[in-house]
Amino acid sequence: MQFCFTVDDVCFEGYSSEEHMVRLLDFLRENKAKGTFFVVPLAQGIPLGKRDRYVELLKLALAEGHEIGQHGLEHDRFEFGIPPKMVLDLPHEGPTRERLARERDVILANLTVTKIRARLAQGRRLLEDALGVKIVTFRAPALSVCDNLFHALEAEGYVFDSSRCFQEAAWDIINGKTDITPRLINRRLFEQMQYPGKMKTLVLTAEYTWYLPNKNFEIMFNLACHDLDACRQSAIPFVPICHVSPLFQGEGDNGLAFYRRLFERAHAACRPANEPLQFMTIKEAGTAMRMKTA
Repeated sequence: MQFCFTVDDVCFEGYSSEEHMVRLLDFLRENKAKGTFFVVPLAQGIPLGKRDRYVELLKLALAEGHEIGQHGLEHDRFEFGIPPKMVLDLPHEGPTRERLARERDVILANLTVTKIRARLAQGRRLLEDALGVKIVTFRAPALSVCDNLFHALEAEGYVFDSSRCFQEAAWDIINGKTDITPRLINRRLFEQMQYPGKMKTLVLTAEYTWYLPNKNFEIMFNLACHDLDACRQSAIPFVPICHVSPLFQGEGDNGLAFYRRLFERAHAACRPANEPLQFMTIKEAGTAMRMKTA
């Protein structure tokens, strides 16, 4: 089974701090887990190359086997598309909803392949110049996508994308709903979500630990187990998301406790069949997927 731990909003103020990055790297090291860190190249208008401590931490992450992916350019909600309803419904997205209602025509006019390619290229260059590695993996900020984004990613030579999502039910829980029905996850849907070109899509499952309160812990954990089992049974990578600081800012130690327990659950699910649990980056899992279909 392939377990792709992914982290969004690296460098984005309010959702990522250097202190939490240190703690997250320590946590992954302790658990012998590997992940992909999606970094905002120009967060708050500051290029990554001018953030010395983040550059140091990200180079450490690379040295320890993690992957760096690109997370938009500035993390504007409408850089690469329009956020899905489940994201727009989040309480803190009120200004996003208002802007969309006010500026929809302008937003759509800015989502041409040419303009998206320019944003992609600028962000990728900032990451590669700061870290000295080639960036091949992308995830859209706020999961904001449009058809032109995927055309632009292909044209710019990105190899892997992880902007499409299986499990909207997790956002239902975040938005206060507890009577939820988990969405279906299977191989057929995974294949349907693939871009028709060379680029491979590693479909993410959900964000389970967003400022995780005690009241949501068990329902979120059960949902994560549902998704993990469905991915394992369908022989597709399990790709959860977390966000750097919200992982640590739920009640108590809920974020880390959640993933400690989920890692144990994943090991237990694989054990009866002597199946290895493989912690992989998006690039590694995507490369294995490409090799199987070659």
